[in-house]
Amino acid sequence: MRRAVACVLLLLLSPVAGHAQTNPFKTKLKGLPSFTVDYSYGGDMTGTGRTSSSDDRFAASETRTGKFFGKTTTTTTWSMTDPDFIWSADLAKKTGLKSVNPLPSMAKAYDDLDRDAKARFTSNMREMMQFVTRAFPGMPFEGEKKGTRSYAGESCEFTEVGSFSFCTMKSAPIVLYSSGSFLCLNFEQTATKVSRSADPVLFQPPTEVKWTENLDRARADSAARAFIGQFASQAMADSIAKAKAELASAKSQPSGNQSQMTPDQQKQMCDAIKNFSLATAMNNAMK
Repeated sequence: MRRAVACVLLLLLSPVAGHAQTNPFKTKLKGLPSFTVDYSYGGDMTGTGRTSSSDDRFAASETRTGKFFGKTTTTTTWSMTDPDFIWSADLAKKTGLKSVNPLPSMAKAYDDLDRDAKARFTSNMREMMQFVTRAFPGMPFEGEKKGTRSYAGESCEFTEVGSFSFCTMKSAPIVLYSSGSFLCLNFEQTATKVSRSADPVLFQPPTEVKWTENLDRARADSAARAFIGQFASQAMADSIAKAKAELASAKSQPSGNQSQMTPDQQKQMCDAIKNFSLATAMNNAMK
């Protein structure tokens, strides 16, 4: 369900979802443009990746290397989403999970709400997103357009949302560049090659992977009803209102002698986190 929640938040940002009675979950993977994009990754996670879309499927593979807590780790993953299932695999460990795509269940659960509940659901989701973005100083709710740029020979519209940046093609929902910083993690993704055709090989589940299946549609339906019901409830609206009031009250209190870290102090802290070896610390403690 966590993957579905992320989809919901993105969906509710779209103009179409601004109307309370529009079902934001009816986003069947149909009519996606045929594209294949190769990426390079920078920042704290370096590597390469490829994504491909076609009609009713979207697939991605990537290899990234990063250092955290004193350990350098390389991960190689593959994933695919189609109208019925979500596949994800760790190619190094040769393990994967095939699970039910929750969006159809969530779309049905939303349709079953009455008019007032649908309006309350949309309001609650938007209020929560606005509350979360206000909790992080400098993070606006709406992105700021920064003009047009070009990556891999393709034009895109550049947008900044707080410390995050995106450049999306106007002719297709293809992100050519993204970057950001969150909790000491700096990332950057840049398109290096764009092809206006799908990669059929990328849509084939890796045969060397041992798949675990979670295909209980009844359970997915039950979880979807619970999720939609919770966010459509007056209790959720009251909880968000209370949290907003508490945040406003906290911000109005004097901060005393507390001060924010300087950029150099933040960098030193993040470097310490990345280079801290938990295994070494535990070993030394045992000695």
